[in-house]
Amino acid sequence: MSRELSEYDWDILKKLCPELNDGTCVSSGRMYRSILPPLSRHYAKSREDFMERVEKLSDEELDYLICLAENGEESLTCIVPEHKDAFLEMVGRRTTKERAAKLRKFIDFLETLG
Repeated sequence: MSRELSEYDWDILKKLCPELNDGTCVSSGRMYRSILPPLSRHYAKSREDFMERVEKLSDEELDYLICLAENGEESLTCIVPEHKDAFLEMVGRRTTKERAAKLRKFIDFLETLG
């Protein structure tokens, strides 16, 4: 589910992607409507680069992103599969394995919907 990014969202996106231009998706010509998909699809050069960037998140910022994902407001179905797996591994490491497993089940369910 896409949303209009808040100022806090933009701050997080700029932290993860310091090279961010004006926030317009090159492919669609629209403003970004999530944080992790543009990082994954347009800025991260590899799984390692993706993780180095995401590891910069404070616990508060990470929890915020996880809550958005748990509510369906932050799309994890649109990120590169290896980045999704790495993100979920980090969720398990920095929060709880149960939270990561629950989020993975939710994402798998959303992916079955197409």
